[in-house]
Amino acid sequence: MNMKTFLFINFIVAFIADIILNDLSRKPASKLFPSKIIQSLNIYFINKSIIQAGVYAGLTVIVVLIPTIILFNLYFDLFENKLLFTIFSFITGFISDIIIDKLNIFGNTLKPFYRLAGSGFWGGLAIAFSVLISYLIQIYLLPIL
Repeated sequence: MNMKTFLFINFIVAFIADIILNDLSRKPASKLFPSKIIQSLNIYFINKSIIQAGVYAGLTVIVVLIPTIILFNLYFDLFENKLLFTIFSFITGFISDIIIDKLNIFGNTLKPFYRLAGSGFWGGLAIAFSVLISYLIQIYLLPIL
């Protein structure tokens, strides 16, 4: 597997996931998936284009993953220990989400989300999800293309 491809796929996965969250946070889609946590993201998305918000999500994943990969590769092989790296990514995503909340990196528009959902878990899950999907794409989809 190629590291640049892995990072690029993670960017794309985060970008697409953010577009989905953007749509789910707005009416009428919010009626189909009535989650107060997801609806609280509408305030964040309302003044951003879909592209801008998606790029922020992709860049956030990359900024979290690069030091995660560097630290992990000190002790393990990223592509041989996929499950362990996914767990490690959850931990670093968890910590990064708390930092994003406490430093108010994305401004006050995410405060309603953090009040409802708390910081940590969902950020960790987002990074781990991105890593898992990126592994699956690189292992199963890219070889047949």
